[in-house]
Amino acid sequence: MTTYAKCKRGTRTMAATTKTQGRMPTQRVMTLTRTLNAPRDLVWQVYTQPEHIVHWMAANDWTTPSAQSDPRTGGRVRIEMRPLEGGEGFFLEGIYEEVVEPELIVLAIGDGRILRTTLEDAGPGKTTITLSWEMAREEELERQGYTQILDKLTAYLADRRPNKPEIVLTRVIDAPRERVFKAWTDPEQLKHWFGPQGFTIPSAESDPRPGGTFRVVMRFAEGDGKDYPSTGTYREVVPPERIVMTMAGQGAEGSIDDSLLTVTFTERAGKTLLILHHTAGASGKELGGAAQGWTQSLDKLAKFLTSRA
Repeated sequence: MTTYAKCKRGTRTMAATTKTQGRMPTQRVMTLTRTLNAPRDLVWQVYTQPEHIVHWMAANDWTTPSAQSDPRTGGRVRIEMRPLEGGEGFFLEGIYEEVVEPELIVLAIGDGRILRTTLEDAGPGKTTITLSWEMAREEELERQGYTQILDKLTAYLADRRPNKPEIVLTRVIDAPRERVFKAWTDPEQLKHWFGPQGFTIPSAESDPRPGGTFRVVMRFAEGDGKDYPSTGTYREVVPPERIVMTMAGQGAEGSIDDSLLTVTFTERAGKTLLILHHTAGASGKELGGAAQGWTQSLDKLAKFLTSRA
């Protein structure tokens, strides 16, 4: 999937071809293989479902605002590609010629070119993915683009806990990522936006470094008036790009224990593409109203940063 060359916005569609079950790439073929630290069923889900595709299917200087995918024989895929620094993008489109879950995908893209993906068990909790495709551009650019895509897929899978409830939210915020990152880690700024609608923050503590602690007290001012603390420990902090932390707390709709929160911040033409990934803990306990709570928190964050512009 040639996501690394800038081009005018348009649509790339497959030309009429004769469908052949399981056909192999034959013209200017390149192959890349990677072993992923994730079970095959999980890799299949992330590789084929649009809510996941938007988080990894692009080279480093591109982003994927939207995706449609119907992973069955004869189903279609349509992925929007845009440069991170802004400007015109394009839609990459194709048809699934063969789908054997969770082992094989043969996709016709572009001018009938073939992308063949196989997934093989590589031991407990590991999967070997092999991509073979017909190149449309120079070999160096093709290799660079697909390697970066596999790098992003690898990183995205690392943030997931198999068979655990999870929330994945994406938001473009009209502020530079340095400001957005600061709003996530500065306790005084956390008081202005953290928590769902109807909650205030009487106190906040944040020590954004590996091993540092996080503690925010949310007061349900428009409800029962009680305080609900949210606590955690920072595992990774890469200013202004990425935060990984544990999170536990008590909310009006129940408790959350040992959950994992990953937030990434990507610069996008003066704005910030924020991806929030919240996964349940080892107990597998549901995340309750966390999806609604995070959505409302992100609304408040966007409003707070806009008011300070």
